[in-house]
Amino acid sequence: MSDRMYSLPFEHLMKWLLGERHVKTVYGVHHLYKADPSRTYTIFDRKLETPFGPAAGPHTQLAQNIAAAYAAGARFFELKTVQTLDGEDLPVAKPCIHADDECYNVEWSTELTVPKAFEEYVKAWFLLHVLAKEYGLGSVDGFQFNMSVGYNLEGISSPKIDAFIEGLKEASQTAIFQECRDWLLGHIHLFQNLTAEDVQAIPGTICNSVTVSTMHGCPPEEIERIATYLLTEKHLNTFVKCNPTLLGYEFVRKTMDELGYTHMAFTDRHFQDDLAYSDAVPMLQRLQKLGKDKGLLFGVKLTNTFPVDIKGGELPGEEMYMSGKPLFFLSMNVAKKLTDDFSGSLRISYSGGADAFNIKNIVDTGIWPVTVATTLLKPGGYERLSQIAGGFHRDDAPSFCGVDGEKIRNILDRARKDAYYRPMPRVRQERKNDQPLPVMDCFMAPCSDTCPIHQDIPAYMTLVREGKYKEALEVILEKNPLPFITGTICYHTCMNSCTRNFYESPVEIRRNKLIAVENGYDAVMAELVPPAGNGKKAAVIGAGPAGLSAAYFLARGGVDVTVFEKNDAAGGMVRTFLCDKKGQITADAIGKDISLIEKMGVHIETGRDISRADELAGFDYALAACGVRGLVGAARPADIPGLIVIGDGHYGKTTSVVECIADGKRAAEAILNMPVSVDTELAADEEAVYSQRGQLIMAPEAGCDRRCLQCDAVCEVCTEVCPNRANMAVQMPGLMHHQIVHLDALCNECGNCRSFCPWQGAPYKDKLTIFRTQADMDDSTNPGILLIQPETGRFLVRLDGMKTEYTVGESGTSVLEEPVRKLIDTLFRDYSYVLW
Repeated sequence: MSDRMYSLPFEHLMKWLLGERHVKTVYGVHHLYKADPSRTYTIFDRKLETPFGPAAGPHTQLAQNIAAAYAAGARFFELKTVQTLDGEDLPVAKPCIHADDECYNVEWSTELTVPKAFEEYVKAWFLLHVLAKEYGLGSVDGFQFNMSVGYNLEGISSPKIDAFIEGLKEASQTAIFQECRDWLLGHIHLFQNLTAEDVQAIPGTICNSVTVSTMHGCPPEEIERIATYLLTEKHLNTFVKCNPTLLGYEFVRKTMDELGYTHMAFTDRHFQDDLAYSDAVPMLQRLQKLGKDKGLLFGVKLTNTFPVDIKGGELPGEEMYMSGKPLFFLSMNVAKKLTDDFSGSLRISYSGGADAFNIKNIVDTGIWPVTVATTLLKPGGYERLSQIAGGFHRDDAPSFCGVDGEKIRNILDRARKDAYYRPMPRVRQERKNDQPLPVMDCFMAPCSDTCPIHQDIPAYMTLVREGKYKEALEVILEKNPLPFITGTICYHTCMNSCTRNFYESPVEIRRNKLIAVENGYDAVMAELVPPAGNGKKAAVIGAGPAGLSAAYFLARGGVDVTVFEKNDAAGGMVRTFLCDKKGQITADAIGKDISLIEKMGVHIETGRDISRADELAGFDYALAACGVRGLVGAARPADIPGLIVIGDGHYGKTTSVVECIADGKRAAEAILNMPVSVDTELAADEEAVYSQRGQLIMAPEAGCDRRCLQCDAVCEVCTEVCPNRANMAVQMPGLMHHQIVHLDALCNECGNCRSFCPWQGAPYKDKLTIFRTQADMDDSTNPGILLIQPETGRFLVRLDGMKTEYTVGESGTSVLEEPVRKLIDTLFRDYSYVLW
């Protein structure tokens, strides 16, 4: 498996696009945004239906990436930077992206050769025209491409980069332009809305603007020479990307520390080498005047990423580049300084921690277009763009009237007080389980997996959202006999594993549990009937969470259970400490859980201190759940032969309520020699599930939290976070869950899917991989398939390191297990456009 992705032929891109019609997606994007052609922004003398799009980076490196972004609502595309060092000559350490919280990367320009990059952008240009007309997503003149070049004048003026620039200024005579046009004209019968006249009208003038990207340490005179060259010689509207180092070391260090990013390591080296603010202002003033004299627009792009030292092994190497929420404060502060010094006249294009929560406010200051990257690298991926686009849908598109410095200050003041911009707690970034990622059936809710009792969280969250409180409580009681207690004082470590941590904040799981029990308790109690007995009797010493849990599950298994509690009331430490001393839970709440357990047929005797074996005569089983202290000292239950110790006494330390419930449940299962609960999974309303994907919504302050993503039914995080669309969900007929396959040709091993997959391992290495050639398959150790006879559906298959051949439709004669055969059959029948 190579860490270099392929550039797909236009024919393949079109077959993929048209082939997805049956699943109603565009390169995996579900939220298709239809622009309002009556409201457009204008910049560079061209229209723009929405004032934002993907930044120069992984989301503008390949044609399908740009098309996916357009489908979701983006209309301004800052193409990935090109430089003279390209292709195989450009060393890029892999993995190259780490986006768990603030984002880091160690790559800076396209990994393609410059000619190949040019071809990708021409292909993307055609794809967007097709999407606009055939899918009705907007006007064919409602989007713009903005080229990005670097990193010095010698390279930018070289024949290679010059051909790239001139090609994007006018591409109609290039071979790739003609190839795309000819394919569309030759297959015009495949379209319902796109006509031959539409194809003939696609213009070759792709770009009339450029963003200059310079490496850290580039001297001011070099920056000015580059911008002057592009304005005067290339006649391009020109924006110069500025670095956050303009703010000075002391300001940046102080800001990062105040925000909580004290772990971010950097020195004053780049600040000393980079453009100084005092030099930047007069240089920008000269370039602004030059642009005006030439009838072109000059401005700045704020900002570049920020270089920091690699200290925690986040990525290979010694230095990486930071973006995301902390960069928002640096970029906006640079914008504030420049706006003040230019009295708002300097045009600013923006990139730095922009997302659905702040982008409208940024644009409202007069700063646009805005480009995004970090937010798209997180779960939701390109789907996040639809929410951003929707935020502009009903607003009038303003003309540029200057940048408002006071509005920038207000944005910064509000953001400093907003916990959203603080670092995510480390525990919420470490949600992976300890199990290898399976080739098939990897759907899993991390919250349930993390929960010690594996509570079926998405199921009861869905039922609570639907107002089905009795049913929700029944799901909870299947594994949890203390819903009031856990709905009030559980440590809810499940929330640390919630996928929403990578959106905005975890779903309020505990709150929804309490809503279920408060509203469903009476209905459940009215129907609760103890099961028939099996003739066995059990004694449980201690009425804390572990003892009550064991008693509940034993009783549900038909055992006659008596619980002995030395205190005057059941509840253990929950009552004596958390209720009586701390006031964290009421006696009434504890009492309702006790009543529920008694309704199951459990007998509870309070004021009974068991210390001798003869007091347990007549019982078939005896369990001690009296905590660590209760098992220490003379004449304590620890001295009773054959006693099963559970709860804190078992762990040898004070543990959480839910861990004690889990231990009590395990003891009951060991005694009964059978499971005492079943998993509950609801059939997913896929339309409802996908409607949540990519939508940033803060948790409500009270009431039901409706933001659960139902990861047990539709995970697909790896498909969302892949910029290149190299992970794909496959709909399997007759199966509740989709399967994930990996497209080897599109993967550059950036590592982003590994970061967010809740399993150990990585989707780009461990999922069933579709290979393009025999050489690609031989170069990889991935489990995977290669179509070797398209006419017959003959595949070469590798699983567990062993190769075999399989023809679609084989059953009894194949050594492959049925799920794998069905997946291959489905791919050949319904997804042939990715088999290449």
